Amino acid sequence: MLDPNALAQLNALKTEIQASKDYAEGIVAATSGRFGFVRTDDGRDVFLSPEKMDRLLPGDRVKVSVTENDKGKLEGELESLLNSDIKKFVGQYRVKGAGHFAVPSGPQFNRWIFIPPSQRKGAKEGDYVVVKMSRHPWKDGKAQANVVFRIGQPSDPFIEHKYTKAKYELNYRSTDGHQKHTDTIQAQFEKGEFGDKREDLRALPFCTIDAATTLDMDDALAIEKTDTGYRLHVAIADPGFAIAPDSPLGTQARTCGQSVYLLGGTVPMLPVALAHHAFSLEAGKDKPALVFSLEINQEGQVTDSQFRKALIQSRHKLSYDVVAALIENNETADLDEDTQAQLHLLAEASQCLRNHREQHGLVSDDHGDYEYQLDERGHIVSIDLRTRNAAQQIVEEAMIATNIAAGAQLQANGCGLHTVHQGFREDRIGEVRALLKEEGIEAEDINSLEGHIALMRTLQQDEQKQRLIPALRRMMQPSELSPSAGPHLGMGLPNYATITSPIRRFADLFNHWCLSAIANGEDAPKLDEATLQTLNETLRNGRQADRELQQWLLCLHTEKLAGTLAKGKVRIVTQQGFGVKIHDTGIEGFVLFPKKTEKQFDAKRMTLTVADTTYFIGQELEIKIGAVDHDKRRIAFELA
Repeated sequence: MLDPNALAQLNALKTEIQASKDYAEGIVAATSGRFGFVRTDDGRDVFLSPEKMDRLLPGDRVKVSVTENDKGKLEGELESLLNSDIKKFVGQYRVKGAGHFAVPSGPQFNRWIFIPPSQRKGAKEGDYVVVKMSRHPWKDGKAQANVVFRIGQPSDPFIEHKYTKAKYELNYRSTDGHQKHTDTIQAQFEKGEFGDKREDLRALPFCTIDAATTLDMDDALAIEKTDTGYRLHVAIADPGFAIAPDSPLGTQARTCGQSVYLLGGTVPMLPVALAHHAFSLEAGKDKPALVFSLEINQEGQVTDSQFRKALIQSRHKLSYDVVAALIENNETADLDEDTQAQLHLLAEASQCLRNHREQHGLVSDDHGDYEYQLDERGHIVSIDLRTRNAAQQIVEEAMIATNIAAGAQLQANGCGLHTVHQGFREDRIGEVRALLKEEGIEAEDINSLEGHIALMRTLQQDEQKQRLIPALRRMMQPSELSPSAGPHLGMGLPNYATITSPIRRFADLFNHWCLSAIANGEDAPKLDEATLQTLNETLRNGRQADRELQQWLLCLHTEKLAGTLAKGKVRIVTQQGFGVKIHDTGIEGFVLFPKKTEKQFDAKRMTLTVADTTYFIGQELEIKIGAVDHDKRRIAFELA
């Protein structure tokens, strides 16, 4: 046995060795090969050999000791697994000999996960599946997982839609509590019981204007001519009277965050029976609503506003196409004279509102929307560009004016969820200032409302400097929901809070609860910071699901267009090339220059110079559609 002095010496030696080691913590990142890296918290990339990667999953947080190998590169020795976030994933089921495996989707995975016989749930070769990790490979490099459920075969109709819903966990499950709550609300509507005392505004000639196929109609409009301008009445569906914050459907709405409009089918925030019928402002039916009445002068300024709980009845369900045909081409489509007069007044008022926003705020360029026709498999067969028309401007300007008015009400009462856009990111503000100095642009306090508006107006007035705007916008923070009022710099507004889509968005429903509390002299509900953070993440998750499914289907559609020419606009510029969006279809692809091609990239202006040509965001050019990489969901373009 070792004597106490020898043990003390060994312990001291061990402590000395440990103290001399370079320890680091970080996140594991996989590569297309078997090796990987640890992206350490102090900004280093530490190499992990294939043998070490066998014990890890992408995204794991680990502690490593860092050494320098014989090639002078940093290499890591695994010390401990600190955390593993991957609990569940989607992938494809594979059978190899007697072994059954799940192959996780996405470039971050580079391994097959074994599925034991008792956990296969009847899945078969090629199936898309949802899988739950049951054994981490840390101890011996052997990972195992269980099949949660089978999504379907790649050839199944609408499989891309089903797969995306599963990947982003959009398969919301209704409970008995949800159904009972839905039944109770439907019974209230059948009896005409609409909660608090409401002002009867059924005499106002409200109408809805939306896409012809829309069923969840949130808003209806009516207007009067006044001595000073217009009185615009905006009726918003009022689900808040029947859905309390902590009720089954109120909790579900908070969990969903919003209705997600995926190609091939919508994932609704509220049950379809309520969203499409009970709460929807259907024509010819008495409906509860929250009505904002806005006084608008001839300059388009909203000089006064009030809101009230009301009972309304929409007289017409009008489509954008029908209303635009009347306003732009005087095609009446058998509309009665009173309705025609209403629509012309709405068009006048919307133009006044638009003019005022252009003079005092910031208005983005109108971008067209794309209408996709799908076949029986859920694949795109045609894409139609729909440019903004007069009818859409009527609705858009009315909704923006209402949200501004609602934001002011909520701010004055210290409650609500506000949509805040805080301008340039802190980590990019230095680049922004350096760019402006190089361009000789004097700008003060560019992250204040007044300073930001002044900067954008300066850039807009110079044709050459306009090119900087898209690059600058890519250095800005995204807008987010906040319990505190703040400016929306992207729109050039002092405050903005959405209330106009409570059937489709939780933030709007929440703001209805706040406005109802204000009207009743009660305390408004609040959201804690953790709940708000989860809500913002949920909204980002829905947007990412929409983008991913759309890109997947566009890749399938584009494959047959290889070799065709198209005109588009540059959307992003990198060191390797630039991305282009085709005007007519919205298809986006990337022009990649070979590595050996001499290039000069300007990160501040986001321009790329190749030979004598400089490419910049917003540039119009012609491209040729190239190959499609279905695994990475990328479309290659070439210069025409």
